[in-house]
Amino acid sequence: MLKIALSAESTIDLDQSHLTRYDIHTLPFHVQKGDEEGFDFKFKNEDLFAFTNATGTLCHTSACNVDELQAHFKKLFDLGYEKILHFTISSGLSSGYSNANVAADNDPRILVIDSHATSGGIALQAIYARQLLDQGVSFEDVYAKVLARRKDIECSFQLDRLDFLYKGGRCSKLALIGANILRIKPEIVCDVEGRFALGAKHRGSSEKCTLEYIDNMISHYPNADKSLVFLDYSTMSPELIKKCEERCSAAGFKEIQTYQACPTNSYHAGPNVIGIHFYEQMPEK
Repeated sequence: MLKIALSAESTIDLDQSHLTRYDIHTLPFHVQKGDEEGFDFKFKNEDLFAFTNATGTLCHTSACNVDELQAHFKKLFDLGYEKILHFTISSGLSSGYSNANVAADNDPRILVIDSHATSGGIALQAIYARQLLDQGVSFEDVYAKVLARRKDIECSFQLDRLDFLYKGGRCSKLALIGANILRIKPEIVCDVEGRFALGAKHRGSSEKCTLEYIDNMISHYPNADKSLVFLDYSTMSPELIKKCEERCSAAGFKEIQTYQACPTNSYHAGPNVIGIHFYEQMPEK
């Protein structure tokens, strides 16, 4: 049997225990805070938010470059892997997909998947690929099956405030003022092309809106694949995270994986943000 590597960027948001469990190899995005630069997870989300609040200066994130990706692929081949299936954050959000294709340089041993998602939406696809490989499905068929199921990913998050989107040029000042006055907390969803789109708008306290969002997403997909759901957050109280997990458990999800998202995924959305990710329906047999 071929030895096939699953590969992804740090935007997959899995912790080391689950990367090991599913044999997924990652490389990090870049983060810059003032004059300080490093890889994802060198910085804490809380520190990045505090820095911007204190100085008014934006932090910046950037994708893995071509040289880094080529070195990453070479390392996997040197470890004895014969083929690589590499997952990227949505091409609608980052240059990661195009960089990976340049790095692969049409090598038939490397196939690159544009997840059309972020965070848990990427993780779901990589885990599905691992399940197929464990069943003996061929490299090319795994690639095709993952792409065919990509449209069924529910990938979204709930904003608590719009000022970080505004500072990053992703919403207008009028929208910011209106949301603050009306206490509006919008849902942001990844559409089928992997671009962010505005979902439902919730109004009220952070806890009320967060739980409404979780309930809304779950109830919208009654035929969801309940085997696995991801919850990822930028910053959030343990008590509210537990309530979100309880909502997922009550809805029948068998496995609930909860992570603090990497700085790349967290920073532009702002603090007190949570996302939910699952397959909207079972896979075709």
